[in-house]
Amino acid sequence: MLKRRTLLTTAMLALGAGVSPLATAPAFAQEDTRPDFAFAVDNLWSTLDPVIGLSTTGGRVYGNVFDTLVKRNYFEDPEGNTIIPGLATSWEQVTPTTWRLHLREGVTFQNGDPMTAEDVAFSLSEERLWGEEPLAPRGKNYARGLVGVTVVDDYTVDLETAFPDPTFINRLTTPIGYVLPKDYYESVGTEAFGQKPIGTGPYMITDFDPSDHAVAVAYDDYWDGAPPLKSVTWKIVPEFSTRYAGLVSGDYDLIMSVPIDQMDAVEATDGIHLIVDQIGNYPMFAFNTLTIEGMDDNPLVDANLRKAMVMAIDRDAITEALWNGMTFTPTPFNFPEYGPYFDPDRKATYGYDPERAAEFLEESDYEGQTLTWNIVRGFYPNYEAAAEYMVEMWRDLGINVELNIVDNFSLAYQRPFHMLNMSMSSEFTGDPYRPLWLDWGPSSSRVTAAHRTWTPTEAFLEDGERFERAQTFEDKNAAYLDLVKDWEDVTPGMYLWRNVQTFAMSDKYEWDPGSSQLTIFTSDFLTIEP
Repeated sequence: MLKRRTLLTTAMLALGAGVSPLATAPAFAQEDTRPDFAFAVDNLWSTLDPVIGLSTTGGRVYGNVFDTLVKRNYFEDPEGNTIIPGLATSWEQVTPTTWRLHLREGVTFQNGDPMTAEDVAFSLSEERLWGEEPLAPRGKNYARGLVGVTVVDDYTVDLETAFPDPTFINRLTTPIGYVLPKDYYESVGTEAFGQKPIGTGPYMITDFDPSDHAVAVAYDDYWDGAPPLKSVTWKIVPEFSTRYAGLVSGDYDLIMSVPIDQMDAVEATDGIHLIVDQIGNYPMFAFNTLTIEGMDDNPLVDANLRKAMVMAIDRDAITEALWNGMTFTPTPFNFPEYGPYFDPDRKATYGYDPERAAEFLEESDYEGQTLTWNIVRGFYPNYEAAAEYMVEMWRDLGINVELNIVDNFSLAYQRPFHMLNMSMSSEFTGDPYRPLWLDWGPSSSRVTAAHRTWTPTEAFLEDGERFERAQTFEDKNAAYLDLVKDWEDVTPGMYLWRNVQTFAMSDKYEWDPGSSQLTIFTSDFLTIEP
């Protein structure tokens, strides 16, 4: 059976010539009674570099291999809106533009090398994250404002920002906060590191084939205590029925993405329990507002048409029909995980209103052209069903939308398209930085990528600068609300619901992933039933 497969012992593994071998396994490993654990997933990312491989699928693995400098406190706060020490034990602002990090001593990478300030400085460096051509360009948005990293001593690092930023430390909970081993990374190179990564986390990768599986074994010298599992295998099993059959037979201990119409059957199965959690992620679609690459006559350059389409959709009714009360439809960028910035009474400027939708359509230049909506098959639960509802609602208004269902994002990004499916995370980083400014601002993929879909207005850029530089809650909140208004004035997209992640698990385990998209199997999250 899959979870009984033989794994290489850590003493036999070497991850690259010219670097230290993996730490020797402790003596008790020969009598290790911890279970091997198998997790059936729908996909894996092509690299395990935590910034280059930034994705929902990547996060299922790399959160077990690496640690961040600062962690979100899901243990006491379900939304993770407070932060606690990780690889940094404390931090303070020593000048208005300098954050000083004090690092945890005695931490080792999975090859036995000590973690020091040199590794932190490399992980946050201009070369890796925020230079002109960084090794991990997807980190540039997260590191926005960072202009210098200085090693003070072996366990102290200074981070310099371009302007006073009282919440910058919160961004070290994101993928740029993962610490990578400088010597090993530089010796093997970026691509090889993504296939054979080394981190400071509780499990170390021993086998990775992104088309089929990843395998990690416990790193028993982990600074936060020995992991509860002997090994973890992530196995790609695309079909739910096959994942479920494997869980029932004992081939798998955990499976993901239980369809809502299968939940009753799963709950009724002996030896299995269901896990359902909302997470800080919102499926949505972007309107292509540009006239590029064969889109000279793009009807969606007209904001009146975009507003008509948004106001024609009863998102609350769709969300209730598809999710049966498990989640909700948000007001744009007004999320519970935003802590004090969340206003439960705030309403959308362009909410559901069929009469106003008809008025906006009348004011537009739309002449009945077919609009193509690119959607990746099965990537977001219930997305395609929601899209079919919306196509009918638009048809009733007189707008023609055609669904183009494709197998992967590479195909979805191919132009021409008028609408593009995606989701955006809302992980709280001390303020509503993500997704409002990070995912829609001037350095975001919405603006710079080959599949870009909008150009920010001058008002959005000016208010974004105010938002970034604001020093008090009152000033930052005012700029945030102005940014939301600027975004709604353009209406470059529409958010559908707060995402729901579902799992089915063997009763041999209890696991609480919280509202995080990461799946982590430390003792903080997982217990083994006696």
